[in-house]
Amino acid sequence: MIQEKRLVDQFADYVAIDSPSLHERQLADIIKRQLEQMGFSVSEDKAGEAIGGDCGNVYALLPGSLDLPPILFSGHFDTVEPSRGKRAVVHDNGLITSGGDTVLGADDLAALTAILEAIRSLQEEGKPHRPVELLITVAEEKHLLGSRHLEPERLTAREAYVLDTDGEPGLAINRAPGNINMVFKIRGKAAHAGMKPEEGISAITVAAKGIAAMRLGRLDDETTANIGEIKGGQATNIVAEHCIVTSECRSQTWDKMKEQADHMCDCMRQAADELGAELEIERVVSYYPYSVEAESPVLVRFQKACGELGLPFKTMGGGGGSDNNELVRHGIEGLVLATGMRNCHSTQEQIETKHLVQMANLVEKLILLP
Repeated sequence: MIQEKRLVDQFADYVAIDSPSLHERQLADIIKRQLEQMGFSVSEDKAGEAIGGDCGNVYALLPGSLDLPPILFSGHFDTVEPSRGKRAVVHDNGLITSGGDTVLGADDLAALTAILEAIRSLQEEGKPHRPVELLITVAEEKHLLGSRHLEPERLTAREAYVLDTDGEPGLAINRAPGNINMVFKIRGKAAHAGMKPEEGISAITVAAKGIAAMRLGRLDDETTANIGEIKGGQATNIVAEHCIVTSECRSQTWDKMKEQADHMCDCMRQAADELGAELEIERVVSYYPYSVEAESPVLVRFQKACGELGLPFKTMGGGGGSDNNELVRHGIEGLVLATGMRNCHSTQEQIETKHLVQMANLVEKLILLP
């Protein structure tokens, strides 16, 4: 049985450990020891070395007593800033908030807490179960930097549940966009802006012309594009020689996303050509889109688990990426599950105790269902 006090106490303990992106070592070591004490075989990859962090992704396997395929649960160690010195404030009505000066870290410590409590409950009651795999990543909040360096050969499960979105338990993200990041580096020609402006080529003007030609914002119900940052120029009396523009586009459909990225690059190239500037483009696919069909076993099991627990089953498309985008790319079909967290990435982040309990029960039920 899920023990509410133990669950809340464990969550508060995790919250009290600083684990900002690229600095997850202390939390990871504690959870690794806990998993080993619970009978998991635990290993860690070298993602930390590749991304400039102090910790790699953690993999864990708990053997099962039933001859069923393994099931994978995933969450991430890292929290966004401000997170140094965070603490969990448990209110009398069951609401858990931060102290108001940091994030709470329910994103994604609520997931780790629920998963471990579910395993403890299974073991205490001696329930037969399938093998359980865990993947706990680092630097998820840095555009999935940790999972982009995961080692898929360490995983045997082909079905996964990634506990990492806001909303009440019972909600699953069954489709999500991919993301292409573009950096436009423009080089014009410097000149005195008052004496000989005609001899210069303004990199800022090139950027403005290219951006003005782009389709941006909400393009349709599954596609968006945005300019993130513009840096350039030196002084008002100098025609700007350099300008850097960062941008992205997202879509739940690969062809739409690629077409939008092509369009944005073409707009900037045309502007550079017309004004005689040099252009360098850095274009990277940060993650790929995915969609899970209604008859998929991972979704059918989730719907059945919600029904047996009395949770309001719901699916929807998401607007952001998660580690599930990377798992899908490696042939693992997964869903992203809501954990009850609210106001994520802000100092108003919160979660209700009842939702922590519901998530732990849901994880346990998903393990037990055939």
